[in-house]
Amino acid sequence: MGVSLLTLSACGPRSFGLVVESVNDYSLRNGPNLSNSVANGDGFISGMTVAGSPWTLKTRWTDRNVWDTDFLDNEVNRLGNDTANFDPPGGAISYFTGHGFCNDGCSTQSCTTTSACTTPVAGARMPGTCRFSPFDSPRCCYMADRSAATSGNADAFAGRVNYTSGPVRWGESPSSGAWAGAGTNGGTNLVVLDISCGILPPFWYLALRNAAAGTHMFATLLIAGGDTANVSDRGATFAKMWAANPNGSVAQAWLDTMSSLPSTDGGACGNQGGHGINGCGCNIVIAMDSTPQGAASKIGEDWIDLRDDTRDATGNNWYSARWQCNYTLPSTGQGAWELP
Repeated sequence: MGVSLLTLSACGPRSFGLVVESVNDYSLRNGPNLSNSVANGDGFISGMTVAGSPWTLKTRWTDRNVWDTDFLDNEVNRLGNDTANFDPPGGAISYFTGHGFCNDGCSTQSCTTTSACTTPVAGARMPGTCRFSPFDSPRCCYMADRSAATSGNADAFAGRVNYTSGPVRWGESPSSGAWAGAGTNGGTNLVVLDISCGILPPFWYLALRNAAAGTHMFATLLIAGGDTANVSDRGATFAKMWAANPNGSVAQAWLDTMSSLPSTDGGACGNQGGHGINGCGCNIVIAMDSTPQGAASKIGEDWIDLRDDTRDATGNNWYSARWQCNYTLPSTGQGAWELP
């Protein structure tokens, strides 16, 4: 007697949606205007939605149709509407390209050790750091909130999206749970902030922890001196990394994006060139979760893992970070920018 067994593979919820918001027109506020953001965002869309791609475009907003409330959570602030915009259910990757605010929190106090940095400047707070880079001798710098900039017709917060301490929560879903106080009506798994001064060393965790409500990873620019270059092809280059290796590492794809871009700084950071940065800096990816193992697992995700909503973060107490810089670092860890 023969016996047939039907095996059903367990498959949880998956997300394939892309959200892209791009701003060139800053004529209403937070200028000057940019020239490449829309092309940059559209290049990402085109590269990710080639024939046969599993990714689908959920939302594309540009210029004055990009509002600061798009990024804010309505469970935290009633004016927020990220569920219908930047952080929708079914969203896998949310990509913003435009201006960022660059308050660096730095003083003129020179230093030889971080323990000497105890007097925050206006607009900043503790902790302090004795920060250095090829552009700066060691000086005391302090934690300053990081924000993206919009210039929309219906901005409610002067076009400032403060993701460090504002009403921003990304990635909350039925899989993550409502631990971040934002309900479960979001769901994006990767947030890309293609902006000026996305984070400043060594405060990547403090800058992004507030926004982490279930999302797997953040990809952005870390600036050690100078500024992010508003190039037209960072998004397209990142998408090409997926197309070339759909089973590859998401974090490595963002890091390789930097080294694949042409020089933009005229050699200010040595022979390695700018690679999308007008100065010295890095492409960086940060993953967070409730355990160190969870954070490490997320930063190791491939593009298939990224779509798996059962992997949504269940906390933000631990982080794992990887970076690739356009200059030679003196250390592989936090000591690359900070004197102990």
